[in-house]
Amino acid sequence: MNLLLTALAACIPLILLGWLLPEKLQMLPVVIATAIFLAFVSPASLVILTLSSLTTYYVLNSSASQPAATLVIVIQISSVLLLFKLQTVLHFDITQNAALPMGLSYYSFRQIHYAIEVYKKKMPAHSIFEYLNYLFFLPTLLVGPINLFQPFLKDLRKRRWDNLLFSQGLERILYGLVKIIVIGNYLLTLKLNLFCTSIAANHVWLSTYLKVFKFTANAYFQFAGFSDIAIGLSMLFGFKIIENFNYPFLAKNIAAFWKRWHISLSSWCREYVFYPFLGITRNAAISILISMIVLGIWHEISIRYILWGLLHALAINIWYRYEATSWHKKMTMYPLLQNAIGVVLTANFVMLSFVLISEPSLTDSFKVLRTLFFLN
Repeated sequence: MNLLLTALAACIPLILLGWLLPEKLQMLPVVIATAIFLAFVSPASLVILTLSSLTTYYVLNSSASQPAATLVIVIQISSVLLLFKLQTVLHFDITQNAALPMGLSYYSFRQIHYAIEVYKKKMPAHSIFEYLNYLFFLPTLLVGPINLFQPFLKDLRKRRWDNLLFSQGLERILYGLVKIIVIGNYLLTLKLNLFCTSIAANHVWLSTYLKVFKFTANAYFQFAGFSDIAIGLSMLFGFKIIENFNYPFLAKNIAAFWKRWHISLSSWCREYVFYPFLGITRNAAISILISMIVLGIWHEISIRYILWGLLHALAINIWYRYEATSWHKKMTMYPLLQNAIGVVLTANFVMLSFVLISEPSLTDSFKVLRTLFFLN
């Protein structure tokens, strides 16, 4: 939260400069301020982002062999990301700090997206400064969304003052702060937690279920709140960034849930993992499995996140099998009932799956699940 407030404070003068300076210089302060911000809070990230940005741009845009250049860049970026994620698993320190360099997971996926789009020849002509604008953009640096280069470039080139967009940006920032502070920190983390503790002795099952609900709901409101702030700040600069959440707990099935939850990440995995592996394997079930494992280890390289990804892959595959059955067709005759059952089952499945990643260890997770399923 402190970093968020620092980033917000840093953006205020940048917004003013971004509209008052001559047009060609308006985004330069953002790039410089983002670099200064990283230099203070995560120097390793500044070094990685600077070197990888320059390498990616010049290798991809000057190489005689585009496939080879793309492969080298993707392997290089993926290796750096995996190396830093593995340090916490294998207990070694690269920079005397076991924490992941700030924003690494996000800008690594942006750079992989950029490399593949250059390879596909879907990238319009652009300068190194426009590419640096994209990667050194403070509003989306901390927690995403994983926005794409082409829409960003389009907004960058047609930036014009828009009263409505600026007003909407301020509203989104306010909504984000309410989600984080009021709903997440106060109602869920403080009040609901106190209530769970007060009934734990006499109502073990209810207390456990509400704690699982608290974790899931808090994860949503915190993350959605941060995304709102990032999107709102981007609007103040004149950019429309991809939405990251679309009422995911109103999804009627698990496949629909992943089109509503962390949309930028799930879209990235669909485009750059699912479709390529579908082309190779010709098997949707295997491609879904690989995509969800990638999505899981993007968060953390651990058994619990791999199991979490596998569980969601299994659920998605089961849903698609069920969707093709006669029973599903019969249920479509009762849309209200079907939708209600779908929303309840999907929400509870997601909550139960989050038990795998919310507890300190898998042993603790299984204890919670045994309680919820009356197996103690």
